[in-house]
Amino acid sequence: MNFARVISIAVLFAVFLSGWASAVAAGPHVYVANERSNDVTVIDAASNSVVRTIPVGQRPRGIGVSPDGKTLYVALGPEHGVAAVDLALQKVVSRLPAGSDPEAFAVSRDGARLYVSNEDVATVSVIDTKSARIVATVPVGAEPEGVTVSPDGRVVYVASESSHNVSVIDTATLTVIATIPVGRRPRESAFAPNGARAYVTAELGAVVSVIDVASHTVIATITIDRPPQPKPKGVVVHPNGQWAYVANGGSNDVAVIDCGSNTVSEYIPVGKRPWGVALTPDGRRLYTANGVSDDVSVIDTESRKVIATIPVGTRPWGLAVGP
Repeated sequence: MNFARVISIAVLFAVFLSGWASAVAAGPHVYVANERSNDVTVIDAASNSVVRTIPVGQRPRGIGVSPDGKTLYVALGPEHGVAAVDLALQKVVSRLPAGSDPEAFAVSRDGARLYVSNEDVATVSVIDTKSARIVATVPVGAEPEGVTVSPDGRVVYVASESSHNVSVIDTATLTVIATIPVGRRPRESAFAPNGARAYVTAELGAVVSVIDVASHTVIATITIDRPPQPKPKGVVVHPNGQWAYVANGGSNDVAVIDCGSNTVSEYIPVGKRPWGVALTPDGRRLYTANGVSDDVSVIDTESRKVIATIPVGTRPWGLAVGP
């Protein structure tokens, strides 16, 4: 083959790769952890279409994006680790130790740490993302699952399913400074943007506990009244702080909570067994991972209607939004 032609083809291929990488980086993208197909589905939020599937390892559940948007982290319970996906390369580049049976995690505000719940041993492993080492192990309640960092980064909430409480970890001392009783079998929590309130879902209690963060006390309990049993799990708060959204795995819908009155405004039907929920940064789109129907519902938060249903991998569980 002519040498000049080879060079031309190489240049064209490089331009193609550059354009593809730019398209991937343009975002936002929605990342879906599929626990049965052992992969992550990447959805383009602009077109509501699947653009890539990334194999990650065994039973991916918890999922999150680093603050700089360069790395996607995925908890792999059977592997006792967290996969780190380079979002430019779109592949797993390393695995971080995460203690026994990591279920879920939260990324610190500066990206330097992961706080990982170890469900079978009632601890939280604190991982230094730069050195890829566990730097602390914090005892918490029984069967910890959902982990959330406060907006100011000072505390971490850990929902413990069997202890029916939330452990509050001080991120400076890495010790539990408060334990807050909530509803039966708490699964996840979400903070209001100003950090004054937190919302904790209770799967068996069918309630959402509203916590005053400063005093570590429950100030309201919101009942999720849906037949046959709602099983609230995932929860997120709108960037304007006015609305919280709760995925009800038992009633196949999302509860829209008015954060001013602490009441349910309405319910939005979605796919079967919604677990994880996520919002775009502007709050205009809400996503639910529907574990039984193997798809993601896309909700327009203004009209409160499902505007798209996207098939993904098998048994979608966790969701994250990033670049």
